[in-house]
Amino acid sequence: MNILIRIPNWLGDAVMATFAVEILYQTYPEAHFYLVGSEVSCELFSHYPNTTLLVDNSKKQRFRIFHLYTLAKKIPPCDIALTFQNNFLSALFLFFNKAKERIGYNKEIRSFLLTKAPKKQANLHEVLHFSSLIKTLIPNTNLSPKLYLRKPPLDITLPKHWQNQKIAGINAGAAFGSAKRWKEEYFAEVIAFLLDKNFKIILFGVTSENAINEKILSFLPPNPTNILNLSGQTTIQSLMAYIQKLHLLITNDSGPMHIAAAFEIPTLAIFGPTNEQESAPFNAKNAHIISLKTLHQALYCQPCKKRICPLSKDSKGFHACMIDLKPTFIIKKLQSLISNI
Repeated sequence: MNILIRIPNWLGDAVMATFAVEILYQTYPEAHFYLVGSEVSCELFSHYPNTTLLVDNSKKQRFRIFHLYTLAKKIPPCDIALTFQNNFLSALFLFFNKAKERIGYNKEIRSFLLTKAPKKQANLHEVLHFSSLIKTLIPNTNLSPKLYLRKPPLDITLPKHWQNQKIAGINAGAAFGSAKRWKEEYFAEVIAFLLDKNFKIILFGVTSENAINEKILSFLPPNPTNILNLSGQTTIQSLMAYIQKLHLLITNDSGPMHIAAAFEIPTLAIFGPTNEQESAPFNAKNAHIISLKTLHQALYCQPCKKRICPLSKDSKGFHACMIDLKPTFIIKKLQSLISNI
């Protein structure tokens, strides 16, 4: 049996799809899986058995549909094909493959390309959106609803003097856009608090987020032995390995936040413009959300779900969902969290 899955492109969404993916892997243990997505989302599953990964870079091609057709023909016609994307082209991709069962949500007038096209429910967590698609094929599962990201067969080495020390990760970036990002000076204030509590600090980020972590460091005294800046130095596999070493992660709403949730790492997630109901760390008992909403100070514009704050930079309310969320709120929550670490 061959199964094709068009996985999400964003890292966080791909992690949130792991409950749905795991249902398929456990239901069809003898199947061969073809996962198609971005380079980042494919790497997330590069250690999965019986799996072929194909990176879809058709968006960069001049003749995108022809490129999709060519990519689909690299995969043998599958028995089952699903798309976790909601656009027309992802359904067309399944059609190009000539899969027997083609499953995706009823979006963008694409139902005629699919054999099963349920309507997408409103006000549902993304994890449940993805798994609801699977239920059209597999109505019942014994799996508990949680994230099922498999641990990578990779170990990393931390500095010797970090052994048996408390380690906190800081993820100050957010690939979706600047609206999700807390201020660098705020992160620096929280790091100073953690250093005072004898934590070692790891800064995470992709290469394009180097400037964010450099700015954070500019607000702190030089501390090369207790802070490890990994900006642009991790693959997705090594990122997962590092996150497994943490005692605590402080993060914006992001892919690393969902990886930490999957590995049950204590997490403090800072939310501003995004909808907690849709993208909070899923069923993660060790994850805590801090936002103006959780502090009962919600703004009228939350959640706007925009990449950048839509309000004028000269207005009093510009990016207030993050700017008004002061470090003191996070530090107060940390004081109760770290007492159990």
